[in-house]
Amino acid sequence: MSISIAAATARISRQLPEAELSLDSALLASTRLMESMLLARGAEGVEAFTGQSALLRLARSQRSLIESQNDMIRVHRELLKTGREIKAIDDEVNSCPELAGLNEAEPQRLSA
Repeated sequence: MSISIAAATARISRQLPEAELSLDSALLASTRLMESMLLARGAEGVEAFTGQSALLRLARSQRSLIESQNDMIRVHRELLKTGREIKAIDDEVNSCPELAGLNEAEPQRLSA
């Protein structure tokens, strides 16, 4: 099955922001879950460190989501570069989200 460059460009232009926003949505949902878990530890009869391993796992999953966002930014950058190379898009330099903050060779790392 084949698709025209114009159709592929239109499809990617719609789907890329959706994919980017889905990572934000997942991070927000996990943050709300973290809040609920922490609030639940304050309930009467619940010991102070109840669910600590679950909190640690959730924090790791949040870190993974943030790293996935970095990768998605790189995908965006590569698609933009490719689109310009094949002249599928005539995008102005400043029309996409700011990407200058990320080093292409090394993803951003969070430190404790």
